[in-house]
Amino acid sequence: MQMHENRYIDLLLKLVYLALAAAGIYLFFKYVFGWTIPLIIAYLLSRVIIRPVDLLHQRFKIPRKAATLLCTLLAVTLFGSLLYFVLSRLMEEAYLLMQDLPRYADALAERFGQLNQTVTGFLARFHLDFLDPAFFSLEGLVSQIKPPSIELTKILSTVGSAASSVPTILITLIFILLGTYFLCSENRHIFDFLAYQLGDQVTELARKLRSLLYNSVGKWLRAQCILICITFCELCVGFTILKLPYAGLLALLIAFIDALPILGVGTVLIPWSLISLLMGSPRRAITLAIIYLVILLVRNSIEPRIVGAQLGLDPFVTLLCIYFGYRIAGFAGMFIVPVVVLTLIKLQEWGYIHIGRGGSPRQK
Repeated sequence: MQMHENRYIDLLLKLVYLALAAAGIYLFFKYVFGWTIPLIIAYLLSRVIIRPVDLLHQRFKIPRKAATLLCTLLAVTLFGSLLYFVLSRLMEEAYLLMQDLPRYADALAERFGQLNQTVTGFLARFHLDFLDPAFFSLEGLVSQIKPPSIELTKILSTVGSAASSVPTILITLIFILLGTYFLCSENRHIFDFLAYQLGDQVTELARKLRSLLYNSVGKWLRAQCILICITFCELCVGFTILKLPYAGLLALLIAFIDALPILGVGTVLIPWSLISLLMGSPRRAITLAIIYLVILLVRNSIEPRIVGAQLGLDPFVTLLCIYFGYRIAGFAGMFIVPVVVLTLIKLQEWGYIHIGRGGSPRQK
């Protein structure tokens, strides 16, 4: 769409609008998105319980508001209990890991020192003293690995901050509870009111975006969650065999690393296996290698069946979105920005916005 007869002014106007849109998106995710998270959680919970509510209301003739209240309390209780159990377990395992880090660092430094002596003797034996064995002198570097120090004043400060934030947490939980209840019991009235206020054109656009997010992003995220859960269970079993006291924490961290593009479980398990072999633990090294092979085989066999939808972005565009998303909004931005870009592309295809000429040379 041409905004001005002069092509230079037209280009300048388009760049200005693009910069304003980018700034708006950045400001939204930086200052507003955090406020909308409770509403998003309430909406998702309402989508989860709406079918059980309909079943209780239609088949068992329970009043809809009573059925909604029952399912809301049950869903929030289960969700909160699960979150509390997971967080408490992860904190406990993180504390155990921090206690073991000095021992691992000292053992690794000792092994590198032994390796340095072995290489030095080998070079001297074959008259290769001109080669610098400093490459293997990593014990100094490893010895610098220190766990974060725990001070009483910092603990008291953290406890005080947590105590002062209790009212905010309670208000947020109440909002999620009530929001879930109203979005489920009054969903028709709410959406009819929004459709009337927005008008037919915006309502149709919202329905298209909802269908897009459900059919592409929603199915893709659900598939990734299934794969993360499967990888997490496999890692938990393997780490339990190794008798690691913090199996759940490590399994969760590695499972999330596996979900990130480009990275995978091999970026953690393979170096870990080599370090274990170097530290004189061949059993652990072999077990880690077996865990990696099992995860690789299982993922390659089930991924084509589970992942039935893709984001629909070019791989290079996806990489750019992930990088800039991380720079803008951290870990969450790695998943949010690709969705925003996909939405803008679809809006361009549907004719609601006009950025550039659209399409690509290969499509013409």
